[in-house]
Amino acid sequence: MSFRTALYVALTILASTMAASCIENNRETGGGILPEGMVPELGIKTFELPVTNRASDSVQASNSSNMLIGTLTDPKFGTVTCNAASFIVPYSDSTDFGDNPELIGAYLTLSIDSTYYLEENQEGIHQRIRVYKLTHKMDTALQFCNSITPDLYDPTPVTVSDPVIYGTGEIRVDLTDDFAAELLATTPEEFEDFTKFFDRIYGLYIAVEKPLEGSTGGRLNYLNLGYSSINLNYRTEVERNGSRQKIDTTESFVFGYYTALNNFSTTSDLGNDRPGDTLYLEGLSGVKPHISAIDLKDMMDNWITLEKLQDYAIVIARAELIFPYEMPQDYERFDIEHPDMIYAYTSVPWATDTLRYYSPLEEIYDNANIGAINRSEMVYSMDITAYMQRLAVTDRADIDASMDLWIAPTAARTGYTGTTYYSFDNHNYNKIILNGPSAERKPTLTLTYGVMKK
Repeated sequence: MSFRTALYVALTILASTMAASCIENNRETGGGILPEGMVPELGIKTFELPVTNRASDSVQASNSSNMLIGTLTDPKFGTVTCNAASFIVPYSDSTDFGDNPELIGAYLTLSIDSTYYLEENQEGIHQRIRVYKLTHKMDTALQFCNSITPDLYDPTPVTVSDPVIYGTGEIRVDLTDDFAAELLATTPEEFEDFTKFFDRIYGLYIAVEKPLEGSTGGRLNYLNLGYSSINLNYRTEVERNGSRQKIDTTESFVFGYYTALNNFSTTSDLGNDRPGDTLYLEGLSGVKPHISAIDLKDMMDNWITLEKLQDYAIVIARAELIFPYEMPQDYERFDIEHPDMIYAYTSVPWATDTLRYYSPLEEIYDNANIGAINRSEMVYSMDITAYMQRLAVTDRADIDASMDLWIAPTAARTGYTGTTYYSFDNHNYNKIILNGPSAERKPTLTLTYGVMKK
């Protein structure tokens, strides 16, 4: 058994037998596992967490389940707005419109799968939307940057009027003749090869009207991908009984093919480098607890200097983040607003330094302590052991903002093979008020560790 393996075994035994509070070092723990003379000093150290509140600068927009459209306004968190874009694709792969098809008209049917609202009187409110034609391809840059800006779509809507949605059922939206004519221009080659169709028609973008100033409440609407469609009505000539006859017919297109790009914006002004008694965690692109990797490194180095451990190797057996919260006044609303699980993410560069992809720490797949809410103790806790071990052995000069931790709601998905996958939740909107670094029950980082002479 190697020294490192044996040390980890000893530390695992330690972690399973020690209480969560600070204890005296015990040089006997692990005896007989490591070679003689190599038993490490073992202990637990709890740090007050150097945490701030920051808005997540960019979140991945791609969603394979729903188009998310709507607004919600809260007196504390401000307004979240969700707009969405997706592909159009023909149902058929072998249609030929003929030589001179005549346009009759076209309409879009939007299918609402479910809704999210906080107040019952907001369940059926009307929300006006606008539908635009994209002028930019939905490439990987757009899919991961949450930044569909006005320069990426035609400012003239493709709808005859601004439709209203009420949160249930299907909504028929008449399309302009100009846009219908673009669909009627689809060639047999484009029907056969969707990539050629995508080269000409990039997709549609749905934007919800901003809420009235001073209003509160609202609703988010989930449009199920693949269930919204465009019907194109046209007249064409066909050969019948030896003569040419004109008939009316319909061609259908899917709106919401493959993936949606959900675009979020928030207006909360809750960012704070000194958050005091309160931390805010908002879903989607809103404000979140943020922990600087440099601050964590300095915290560790200061502790090592204070304890005179510079000449020792430190192996971390367990590193646990704890985020307490207080008993909510309204438990029913608490259940709606609070996620079941939050976890630590790093912001990974994607394509360029300005595009970021939030990825959970790899530890989320190694243990059961993955940020699940503990309602009896009123805390969220999460394991970040491997991350802290990497940070401990990384030179300070090599640490950058991509190693910072962002605490965000987490979505779990089980694949066909039974494997569970975790990701940044870009599907649901949550609002959480956690205890801040000045609170009596404050956020902490607890290390179970071993030290040994180098």
